[in-house]
Amino acid sequence: MFTPLQTERLTLRRIGPDDASDVYSYRSDPQVSQYQMWQPRSLEDTRSFLEELAAVEPNTPGTWLQLAIVGRDDHALIGDCGIRFLDHDPHQVELGITLKPSHQGQGLAKETLLAVMGYVFDTLGKHRVFGSVDPRNSASIALLERVGMRREAHLRESIYFNSEWLDDVIYALLDREWAERGK
Repeated sequence: MFTPLQTERLTLRRIGPDDASDVYSYRSDPQVSQYQMWQPRSLEDTRSFLEELAAVEPNTPGTWLQLAIVGRDDHALIGDCGIRFLDHDPHQVELGITLKPSHQGQGLAKETLLAVMGYVFDTLGKHRVFGSVDPRNSASIALLERVGMRREAHLRESIYFNSEWLDDVIYALLDREWAERGK
């Protein structure tokens, strides 16, 4: 079970099939999708994908828990944030985030990731969180640095996507580093 997270400006709740139209709208935008591994092919594809995600129990190895990022005041869906529970290591999770272009540059992604990292470290007791980023995605790299993650690796041509080999940059934060931030 997942209890929604509240921040100053946002509610982070489970994403579901009723969000398909909004998710398809921003996830199919070329500006948004250029660095995304999952790109919706149609509204129905998006709805099916969200139905699968809605059935996932938090902390299940080998799954993504996808959260809707919703404005607290207007309840509008402005993006989504994923937590991937690794199938080979229950002590680590991967984070990913996507925001509508109209809501970027306002600190909302940072607010979201800090809340999610609090959930992952303080509620789930994970040891390490990490993010995998295309090195050309300077905005995402800056975001991961703003939330306190450090660069751990730059893997050369390690991901084959859209008929090309891409580099991958890994940023991470440990539980003890998270705890130090709160002191």
